[in-house]
Amino acid sequence: MHPPSVAYLLSAYPDFHETFVAREVEAMRQLGINLRIYSLKRPDPGAYLYPDHARMVRYLPFLFDAQVLRGVARSVVRHPLRVARAIGWLASTYWRRPLELAKSIAILPKTLAIADELEGTDIALHAHWATIPTSAAVVIQTVSGRPFSITAHAWDIYLPSRAELQDKIRRCSGLVTCTGYNVGFLRDLAGPGNDDKVHLNYHGIDLSKITQTTRVRESGQPLKVVAVGRLVEQKGFADLVESVGLANKGGRRVEVTLIGDGPLEAELKQLAAKHGVADRIVFAGRVGHAQTIATMCAADLLMAPSVIARNGDRDGIPNVVLEAMACGLPIIGTSVSGIPEVVRTGATGVLVPPGDAPALAQALATLHDDPAHARECGRRSRQFIEENFMAEKNVCDLAGHLGRFHNYR
Repeated sequence: MHPPSVAYLLSAYPDFHETFVAREVEAMRQLGINLRIYSLKRPDPGAYLYPDHARMVRYLPFLFDAQVLRGVARSVVRHPLRVARAIGWLASTYWRRPLELAKSIAILPKTLAIADELEGTDIALHAHWATIPTSAAVVIQTVSGRPFSITAHAWDIYLPSRAELQDKIRRCSGLVTCTGYNVGFLRDLAGPGNDDKVHLNYHGIDLSKITQTTRVRESGQPLKVVAVGRLVEQKGFADLVESVGLANKGGRRVEVTLIGDGPLEAELKQLAAKHGVADRIVFAGRVGHAQTIATMCAADLLMAPSVIARNGDRDGIPNVVLEAMACGLPIIGTSVSGIPEVVRTGATGVLVPPGDAPALAQALATLHDDPAHARECGRRSRQFIEENFMAEKNVCDLAGHLGRFHNYR
């Protein structure tokens, strides 16, 4: 049985880069679950994928707010020793990382106010991301005894201290994550006695928001490629640029639209000029979700050349891969993290080793030279999403996990 009411804790909701959370929220609502969303940062009204979600979002200011101060006072009066233990946990967890400690202390007043709001209710507490939102959930648990569960994604698994993540798994009542690769890593990290808390729950796709491509590329036409993501190391876009240069030198005309912004934009533009493809790659910057889908539907394939960054950061299954597959596109991806769970050579696209620009160029050549095969891979991509990543089914599974985590019968 799923819980009748759930409180989500997120760093920010909505978030431009986290449309998968918005789809999950919408599917949970359609399932009849009463949702309350606590956004630790001020919501951005322009980022709503579903505008009516605004009524579910609860934002508390940092400190200078009467309601926050009342909530802090009540928590301290009711549970003074527990509040002290919560502060001690934050200090012992983050003392080696002053920035993280400062963030945790900054949200402590509103976290105590949230604990006060939830006092005496049967609302299930669920933290999205295993970083600051889960730290807030640990504080609420320490102060009020309320159990919590976690959804862990990608960078929040591989970048934080492993001891910190292990401790959070020990404290939570259950954890879901979005790739089988993550499940294996987290179960190993959790160790005996806690590994059974970790479960797989793929992100779902809302096909009502996805238009299926009708583009039919014929031999001799340019191969139109789309890539989407922040311009950061783990996205592997430097390899994409080099591979486009190699493909064009091999006589294939490849044209790329790269959607996203980030710190590597200038470097990637310089690299495009170096490889002679500055006129073949359009840096589109950040665009809205509807425009991203429209760009996918005008393309022949999506590239997801992810790598493991030098600091260990990596993708899970990039959400844009699932959306492009739902559009009916074949995917060129790398064997990083959960990508091989959806990108299968000869079926839904081409899978290559990470950091291998020549292999990416060969994959481009394969799909460039055989448009019929590319279209068949796109058809199978769409079918794969329909069979495995429908939002309704996957969120129903999530609700079942939450019911078990929080002992609803």
